[in-house]
Amino acid sequence: MGDRLLPPHLRPLLLWCALILVLPLLGATLGGLPIGELLTLPLVQRAWDPLPPDSIFTAVLDALALLLLLLPLWLARPTAARGRCMPNTPAGAVPRFVWFGVFALLIAVMAAEGGGVNAAVGLVTLALATLVNADTERRTGTCLLSQRPGYFLRLFGLSLIAGWLFYWLNLFLGLWTYPNATETLPFVVGKSLDYSVLLPALFSLRQWLASFPWVLDATNRATPIATASTPQEGWVLAAVALLALTGAALWPDWIYPATLTAPLLLALALQQIRGRPTPLAGVASGDWSRILLPALAALLLTALAQGLNGLIGPGWIIDPSQLGGPAPLGLPLAGWAWVALLGPLGIWLGDRLTEPFKQDPQHPPMRTRFPVRVEMGGNAC
Repeated sequence: MGDRLLPPHLRPLLLWCALILVLPLLGATLGGLPIGELLTLPLVQRAWDPLPPDSIFTAVLDALALLLLLLPLWLARPTAARGRCMPNTPAGAVPRFVWFGVFALLIAVMAAEGGGVNAAVGLVTLALATLVNADTERRTGTCLLSQRPGYFLRLFGLSLIAGWLFYWLNLFLGLWTYPNATETLPFVVGKSLDYSVLLPALFSLRQWLASFPWVLDATNRATPIATASTPQEGWVLAAVALLALTGAALWPDWIYPATLTAPLLLALALQQIRGRPTPLAGVASGDWSRILLPALAALLLTALAQGLNGLIGPGWIIDPSQLGGPAPLGLPLAGWAWVALLGPLGIWLGDRLTEPFKQDPQHPPMRTRFPVRVEMGGNAC
C-alpha cells in the first residue's frame, strides 16, 4: 500500500524537497527572525541591506569559480582513442511540432510588450526547447519530445516544483529581487511559466548538444578517475548541506554560496547513502558527458534569460552580498560557476522520473544512427 501511495523511486525526491522547504524555515524560527517579513510574494526588495562588495570575498569566490569551471575541462580532455564515427546522414523533414516554437515566440513578443518579463522569458525558453527538439529530429531521426512525450511532459511539473523551491531559498537569502512586480497573480503566473520550462529545455538542449558526434566524442574519452564513494561520505555531504540550508536565514550575507550549492550536495548525498550512482559516476569510465553537457546547457539557458532580462526588463535584479567584480549579463562571475552546477542537479532530478518508463517502448523506436538515447535508468547519457 505504501509503495502505491509513494513509489520508492520518488521517495528521495520527496525527501530532497522537504529538507529544502523545512530547514531554512526552521533556522529562521530558531533564530527568532520575523517570518512574516521574510516570506513575501513577490520579493520586491530584501528585508535587510546587503554588505558592500569586499575585494577579498570577491577574489576568493571568483578563484573558486574559475577552478570549478576549468578543472573539469582539464580532467575531461580527450586522452583515449577516438570512438566510433557516426555516419553522415541526410537531413530529414522538419517535424510539424516546430510550429509550436514559432507560436511561443509570437506570444513571447506580446508578453514582453505587456511588461510580462518573466512570462516572456519562459515562452522564449519553451520556444528554444521546441526548436532544438525539431532540429535534433531533423538531423538524427528522433528527439526527446518524440521519443518520450510522457516523460517530457512530466518534466514540466518537476521543473515547476524545483523552480519555486529555489525561489523559497532566495526568500531567506535575498540574492535577487523583482522590483517591478507590483501584482502577485501576474507574477506567480509568469514565474510559474518560466520555472516550468527549465528542465524540459535543459534536457532538450543537452540532447541537442550530444547529437553532434564531435561534441559527444570530445566529452567521453577522458582518463578514467576512480569515483567509488561510501555511505559515510554521503553523510558528510548531507551534514554540510543541512547546515547550509538551516543557516540560510541566520547568516545570509556569508553562507549563501554554500546554501545555493546545498541542493546539489544533498542530491549527491542521497545517492551515496543509498548506494546508488551519482551524476559523477560516468567519470570512472572517462565519460564526462553527463556533467559537461548539462552544465553547458544550463549556462546557455541562463545566458538567454539574463540577456532577455537586460533587453526587455529588468524583471529581476541580482545583488549578492559582498560580491563585486565583473558581472557579464548582470550575473557575477561566481554566479556562472553556480549555474553550471545546476546542470548535473537537473539531470538528477529528471532521473527520479524515469522509473515508470523503463519498460515502455519508445515512440518512435530509437534509430541506431542517433548517438544519444533517452536512458531510463542510472546510466543515462
